[in-house]
Amino acid sequence: MSESSPTEPTHDDAALLAEIDAELAAERSTRSRAGLRVTGLVLLIGALVGWIASLELQLGKEILLENPDATLSCDVNPLISCGNVMMTWQSSALGIPNMALGLGGFAIMGVIGALMASGTALPPWFRWARLGGATFALGYVHFLAISAIFVIKALCPWCMVIWTVTAPMFFASLAHAVESGDLRVPAPLVNLLRRWVVLTLLWYLLVIVVIAAAFWRQWLVMFGLA
Repeated sequence: MSESSPTEPTHDDAALLAEIDAELAAERSTRSRAGLRVTGLVLLIGALVGWIASLELQLGKEILLENPDATLSCDVNPLISCGNVMMTWQSSALGIPNMALGLGGFAIMGVIGALMASGTALPPWFRWARLGGATFALGYVHFLAISAIFVIKALCPWCMVIWTVTAPMFFASLAHAVESGDLRVPAPLVNLLRRWVVLTLLWYLLVIVVIAAAFWRQWLVMFGLA
């Protein structure tokens, strides 16, 4: 009777390999997408860019207060203009200039991001405050974006920079809260909320589509197509 070759895999070996493959697949599916350091870097970089944009808006507002007829570097035309946006009531909707809110808020988020990127474990109340701050920021960005597009009918370049960095800061913070167990959500939502990069890109796409549709005629005129 012939014996099995030492190098020929047996049924038990095949079952063991299949079990290992299944475990590796499960590990890949549950791999952290918003770890402490990754989320910290997103917050730190986003806060730095947002703070610079807020500073530019603050300096521009001071120029316009001294000389209302001044033209800012970001005033391209009636459609793309910082000045047309920052002199409206929406620029101080909460009673405080949005630029000041941005300078303070992004500075705080930058510190939090630096702590997380360094591996510092934050207490529960601090983690909830971080998520609350990011949620408020994205909500306020929606108010400002809707106002700019549908009410003021002008786009502020530096404002849009702030929109751009606020989205990933929020979605990464949300994903981290879900992965860390701070925020309990229904099981079907867990995998969705963990994919903060995809959610951010979808949000960008939505904003681009809304802007394209809302200013369709202006785009055609701007590019000489109408």
